[in-house]
Amino acid sequence: MYRILHELANLDGGGVARLLYDYYSYMDKEVVHFDFVISDDIDNGILENPLRKLGCTIYKIPSLRKNFKERMRMLDSIISGGNYDAVHSHIPKRSCFIFSVAKKYGVSRRIAHSHIAYEDIGKAKEAVDRCFLMRTKMLATDLLACGEDAARYMWGKKVFQNHDYHIMRNAINTEKFRFSEEKRNRVRAQMGLSDKKVLGIVGRLDEQKNHKFLLKIAKELCTHSAEYVLLVIGRGPLEQELRKQASQLNIEDNVRFLGIRDDVDFLLNALDVFILPSLYEGLPVVLVEAQANGLPVVASDSITKEMAVTDLISFLPLTASASEWARAVINAVERESDRKSCAEKIKDAGYDIAVESKKMQEFYIR
Repeated sequence: MYRILHELANLDGGGVARLLYDYYSYMDKEVVHFDFVISDDIDNGILENPLRKLGCTIYKIPSLRKNFKERMRMLDSIISGGNYDAVHSHIPKRSCFIFSVAKKYGVSRRIAHSHIAYEDIGKAKEAVDRCFLMRTKMLATDLLACGEDAARYMWGKKVFQNHDYHIMRNAINTEKFRFSEEKRNRVRAQMGLSDKKVLGIVGRLDEQKNHKFLLKIAKELCTHSAEYVLLVIGRGPLEQELRKQASQLNIEDNVRFLGIRDDVDFLLNALDVFILPSLYEGLPVVLVEAQANGLPVVASDSITKEMAVTDLISFLPLTASASEWARAVINAVERESDRKSCAEKIKDAGYDIAVESKKMQEFYIR
């Protein structure tokens, strides 16, 4: 059996965590085994128990910022006794720390994975990140990315031009996310949305996803029509601040904070538009899911154009006003399309998890 230790921030249902869960669900457990090391800032991430049921061990350790010395001590203990064939880190700008331990104990594969194609950071942080990233590339045996832009951004022009990286697609269960009229009617009735125009976002409530601007867009839409409802799916450090902002904008009755959910595939059927005004992204899994469901998408142009797997996505600059974004949402609501057929388009584009998981399993054990 090929044993792999994954390093990521948490297992709370975010894009990377969900991606790894889905990939592992389709792999042969007698051939490949996953364990996880995550930070201890979340008591019980939504995917922790499902992964334990699949036989995974989950190690919770302090973040680098919280307690560097203790984190390194615990990584030493985990890796020295884990008999791992590979360490796969999803925190590439800090992968060098776990890789140094992995190399010390003879772990032959050290895989660094880029999930991001752009990040707006200051020059000081950029300089620090560049140093750590240089060390990561020295210690890594394999460089991965979710797409070409993410590879170019993280691993540099030379690696990109020489194709010295591997693509692990942000694949999904396309059948699970296929649009269902029956599910749409059911979830809208359950949530009292039958006569509403519903837009939604799925993601951690932090600065990256730009929820504060999204609420301003929602305000513009509610001024246009009281029928608009925004579903905010996810949790994070900005939740209370966002609830307060919704109240100050007098749209608290039109914004529903649903928290972390394990039925996103069900909820997407209720939406009329998916909106993602992120400040930066890699190749977000949730946009693959939204397109598989046939949802029109309004997204920021900071998101890689690789994400336009179908013609459902409209890209807007973040310099555009909230009213301009609202107009794009209104146009998307009025757009007609055959939502059921879109899952097939996603599958044909190479984003089906049943196919991609087999490729990834072969990558590990080659």
